Amino acid sequence: MIRSRSCRDLRAGGRAQSENGPTRNRLTAMKKIFRSKLFRFVAIPLIGLVFLVLIGGGWYFSGVLEEDGLRVDNAAHEVSVSITGISADSITLQLLPDAEEDSLNISAQWGVTDGVNYGRLGDILSGSGEKVTREFTLMSGEFQVGDEVYLDRTAFPHDPRSAKGIHYANVPFQSELGELEAWYVPVESANAGPELWAIVVHGRTSNLDAAIKLLDHLNAASLTINYRNDEGAPASESGYYDFGATEWRDVEAAVQFALDNGAKRIVLVGFSMGGGVIVNYQLKSDLAGHTVGMILEAPMLNFGRTVDKGAAERGVPAPITAIAKMLASMRFGIDWDELDFLSHADELTIPILLIHGDADDTVPIQTSIEFEAASPSLIDLQIFEKTGHVAAWNWDPERYESLISEFTKRFD
Repeated sequence: MIRSRSCRDLRAGGRAQSENGPTRNRLTAMKKIFRSKLFRFVAIPLIGLVFLVLIGGGWYFSGVLEEDGLRVDNAAHEVSVSITGISADSITLQLLPDAEEDSLNISAQWGVTDGVNYGRLGDILSGSGEKVTREFTLMSGEFQVGDEVYLDRTAFPHDPRSAKGIHYANVPFQSELGELEAWYVPVESANAGPELWAIVVHGRTSNLDAAIKLLDHLNAASLTINYRNDEGAPASESGYYDFGATEWRDVEAAVQFALDNGAKRIVLVGFSMGGGVIVNYQLKSDLAGHTVGMILEAPMLNFGRTVDKGAAERGVPAPITAIAKMLASMRFGIDWDELDFLSHADELTIPILLIHGDADDTVPIQTSIEFEAASPSLIDLQIFEKTGHVAAWNWDPERYESLISEFTKRFD
């Protein structure tokens, strides 16, 4: 028997037809657009152009990443200023044509050197911009008017003995790639004893000099090490900086050297990329159980975030940066997840002194803030205001030295 449709059914059907009508109309309109000559000759090429811009921009910036980030750079510093006046306690510096030197106008303690002679700058006395007169202390050698020099964040000359009168020895140690070198400084504190050693690791494009500022505040014997890709050291297998992915094994070799020479307890110290290196060591090494503490200054805890910051400051759009990082993985073998030490912060079980300047233009301070938040009972973040990358000592040496000394005294 055929049943007649109810009024309700008829009303529902009417609504369905009413609701489906606009949908069908929109679909029909879209089909007309896609089939139109305007779409084929304007929209499709435009989409293709956007795609090419993204890929082309990504390819270009991945090359910039290789040149400015991955490629090993042990070249000598380029001079940036000339000396136009000098006395026993002041120096006048003029920016050279086409040179850049932001530190010239920043009142902090900087080294000034031609690579041989060495002095230290203090506060600005007069001038600004391209020509300034600053407080000056001669530390080694002699300068003359007309000398071309550069400013140095290290702020100490050459080696521990000439800089601070610290006794030290150059010692070799063996890594998986070959022989590496280090500065060995014996313990000065009678309380610390020979069983506490600090292993100090510099950052990318830096050298052993970076450690001079704190060697006499560690309250321990110390080994300041070179690692793969440093000048005179074996090259990494990749031929690039590996940002901690392989360098941690050189730290392991240094720790083994310390253990073989009487160490029982280890304090790790790392600056910038060196900070990431020692964190990865602590996460991966079978010798990590000997570590009792860690000092990090502006540590590179997530290389991807550091690249993002650098790209943003260059005005690179985020989509191009993302594509560049993907292409860098394909071209240069970067494993971005492997270089994310920040996400493993809660796996660390030792006390950590973490120092970072809030004006750091290289490593985002936010990564240090998140690092402390992951383990606030163990990590003590000390923020230095208006302070640039790995320059906390330069802005406030007394506070910096006090923090280092107080932290390491707990391990006596």
